[in-house]
Amino acid sequence: MEKGNGCCFSAMTSNATILVLVTIIAVILTRVLYIMYRSGKPLHNTAPQSVNTLIVLGSGGHTAEMLNLLSMLRKDRFTPRFYIAAATDNMSLQKARLMEKSLVDMMGG
Repeated sequence: MEKGNGCCFSAMTSNATILVLVTIIAVILTRVLYIMYRSGKPLHNTAPQSVNTLIVLGSGGHTAEMLNLLSMLRKDRFTPRFYIAAATDNMSLQKARLMEKSLVDMMGG
């Protein structure tokens, strides 16, 4: 019995390896192209609806942080806004009322 150098096995292995690599590359390329295609499109075609927003106020600078954050939001998108504060935290509620009043004055309502 003659010992083979395993060239048939080696050729089949290399063909299978090449096929697997080409398949993996094709799948990755297809995925990348799909992501690039979809990233240029908006997620929703309809106009965004308003979102009910819950704002929790607190002491220790938390109220100032929340009001700063709220000043950056689109007011028409995040409406109605509901505020929660401790019963003993009157300052936070006063600041929230003042901010809401300034928004109403700015909008002309």
